[in-house]
Amino acid sequence: MKPLMIAIAAASLVFGSAMAQDHSHHHNHKDHTTLGAAQVSQEDSIYHLDGEWQTHTGETIQLAELQGQPVLVSMIYGSCTTACPVLVNDARRVYQALPEAYRKHVKLLMVSFDQDRDTPAALAEYANKYGLGENVWLFLHGQDDNIRALATLLGVRYRKRADGDFDHSNLVTVLDTKGRIVQRTEGLNRPVDEAVAALMKVIDDNHLMHH
Repeated sequence: MKPLMIAIAAASLVFGSAMAQDHSHHHNHKDHTTLGAAQVSQEDSIYHLDGEWQTHTGETIQLAELQGQPVLVSMIYGSCTTACPVLVNDARRVYQALPEAYRKHVKLLMVSFDQDRDTPAALAEYANKYGLGENVWLFLHGQDDNIRALATLLGVRYRKRADGDFDHSNLVTVLDTKGRIVQRTEGLNRPVDEAVAALMKVIDDNHLMHH
C-alpha cells in the first residue's frame, strides 16, 4: 500500500466511530493523525505539578485541589469536531455506567491543549453546548508549559498543526485519590468496563462511600 493509502486507512479506522456522529466533517478526517499514547509511570502523581489553571467557571486552581477523590481525565481541544466530542462522550459513558451511589465521588476532568483558543469563556461555552454543566465536570485552561508537563505524566502525545488544530492521543485515564494513574483506555468508543471497575475500586479501597 502507498503511504497515503495507509494513512487514510488508519484515519478511517480511528475516526469511523466519530464519523457516525458527525457526518458534516467527514471530508476532514484523512487530514488528522492520531498519536499513540506514551508509556507512563504509575508512581507519579499529577498533583506534584504546581502550575495554576483556570476553570471553565472562571476560578483559578491547582491540580492538587482535586485530590481525595478518583478523577477521570482526558485531554482535548474545544474546536476539535472529530475525536474530542467522542472522548468527552466516552468519559460521560464511564460516569453513567457507574452505580449511582458511586457517581458523587468522581470528578470528570477535561484539560485543553489549546492555550490560545480555549479560554475559560470558550470552555464554558463548550460545556454548555454539550450539556456538561453539572458539577461533576471540570474543564481546564492552562499555560503551555503546564499543559506539556501534565500530558507527559499522563502519556498523552500531541502536536499543534499548521492550521492551529492538534494531532493527539485519544486517552481516558483513571487517577486514584493521590493523582496516580490506575487505568487507561486508549481509542474511541471503547468499552467502559475497566474504567468503571477501576473507579469503583478506588472508591471502595478508600472507604469513600462511608463519607
